[in-house]
Amino acid sequence: MKKNLFSALALGAVLSLASCNNLDLDPLDSLDQELFFGSDQDAILAINGVYAALVESESVVVAWCVGLGSDEAQNGESNGDGSGAELSAMQFNPGTAQHIYWVWGDHYYGIANATALIDKLNDPATPVSDAIRKRVRGEAEFLRAYYYHAPVQIFGDVPLVIQSGYNAGVGVERDDVHKVYAQIVKDLEDAATDLAEYPDNDAYGLSDKGRVTQGSAYGQLAKVYLVWAQTEGATDVDGKYAKAIEYADKVVGYSLEAKFHSNWEKDNRYGKETLFAANYVLSQESFGDGGNHLTHCAFSSGFSQQTPHVVLSDRTYYDRFDNRDQRKEATFLSHAINPETNQDFVFDMPRYAKNIDLDEPLTSSKSRELQAPILRYAEVLLTKAEAEIERSGGNLSNARDAINEVRRRAYRVDIYADPANPNGLTIADADIPATATQAELRKALRRERLYELTYEQNRWFDLVRWKVLVKTVKRVAKHNADGYTTASNYASAQQNVAKKSNVSSKNYRFPIPQSQRNLNSKLTQNWGYEGSTAATPPYADASYEGGADNNDGWTDAEIDVLYNNISLVVTHSH
Repeated sequence: MKKNLFSALALGAVLSLASCNNLDLDPLDSLDQELFFGSDQDAILAINGVYAALVESESVVVAWCVGLGSDEAQNGESNGDGSGAELSAMQFNPGTAQHIYWVWGDHYYGIANATALIDKLNDPATPVSDAIRKRVRGEAEFLRAYYYHAPVQIFGDVPLVIQSGYNAGVGVERDDVHKVYAQIVKDLEDAATDLAEYPDNDAYGLSDKGRVTQGSAYGQLAKVYLVWAQTEGATDVDGKYAKAIEYADKVVGYSLEAKFHSNWEKDNRYGKETLFAANYVLSQESFGDGGNHLTHCAFSSGFSQQTPHVVLSDRTYYDRFDNRDQRKEATFLSHAINPETNQDFVFDMPRYAKNIDLDEPLTSSKSRELQAPILRYAEVLLTKAEAEIERSGGNLSNARDAINEVRRRAYRVDIYADPANPNGLTIADADIPATATQAELRKALRRERLYELTYEQNRWFDLVRWKVLVKTVKRVAKHNADGYTTASNYASAQQNVAKKSNVSSKNYRFPIPQSQRNLNSKLTQNWGYEGSTAATPPYADASYEGGADNNDGWTDAEIDVLYNNISLVVTHSH
């Protein structure tokens, strides 16, 4: 699945470069920086290479860790072993978990390339125009910040390497998470300044659509400040929530698509809701396809009852969605016309549909070229809402308005109504009541993030910062171990999800890859994993996750109701 693996933190003074047309990344040979930089076009080629790390990191590396490592998904592969199965069963270890090694390698590959480019552009002797210098540097600053944000959440303390050169990163130690967050914020603020001439997607010409914008930087700053505020040991928490709100409000030029699934449709790349995305096109991968494994993994088994590489944990995940909410059928593919039989095929276990071409699911699974949004305007609204809910003296009315904007699109009411297909719903059907308390809004917000962002590489991150990871994953494991149905066509899936009972406090962090520790003995291991000498962290405490009132938006009793009233397909489709 992988091509070139980045096995050491030190990249050296060479950039891996790529050419670009709408960020269609075609790898070129590595070129020496001193010989390479001679024009604006050279700088543009270089930044295209910095985007290249997104191709694998988003669609298979981070996606598998944060999806399979939560209650959102299970590994449906028939062989039942390998890195994906380990992640799904919460049994990954430092020496064998390939995906965790790839998280480290892909992100530091991107960080090293971004840093080398930033340093080069900061040198006034580099012969590029002022306009391209600012724009490309802004893109690189954004990408370096982005490439640090996943590792600092997944691993905790990580080496902060912001110098280029052959020996950069050699023998470094892990830096405190708050030092890393401070650098992420600095890079994003610098990016917002450098990208002032590019506030949104429309500021770019057609050939440059898909590059990051000032709005991308503001939206990512909002997200980073929200997560930082909820990170153990954070100071000035209310100030960080305030910053999240401030930057969310700075995002202009973006709006919600009326049709939810438009965000993943091939004729709507760089749509009005997408602030940042990984873009996939045919032939950019060595296999000859587009490289979006989210598309392939969700429908790898085609029109059969064999579960694909990645599938939802069980049908209660599907059942949580209101049938009137357009996101249900846009998030899950419960049935589709099989082109070979021209008959409607009903899946025992719905497939994830966001990265599937709903008209041609088999074709999209093989071509793997659909866009994968990373940050959408809907998440910016939910980020603002959560910050208002959680900060002291937050404006609950503003939080409610932001959530309701997302819900009105979901229910196709108000400005999102479809006159050609009236659904009979009103604003009252979508809106959270004006009387909602802080606790009720928190519950609504957490549910809304599941409804809106499922299968978009957010679930593990959300459960971790809400401090509900272990209890939430154990809950789904228990119900599957108990056997929520005796229907034989669900037996294998239940056995897979029951293995998630292995989840424990140590899973609030992923292990540092042993291969990296073999290269650098100064890289300490996270608590709970083989080779660790770390002190017991706060998340190891039995009281860390709080009482029953702290949950993912559903109480145990509410989940019990779902399992007692589950929608089941008890006969196979042919």
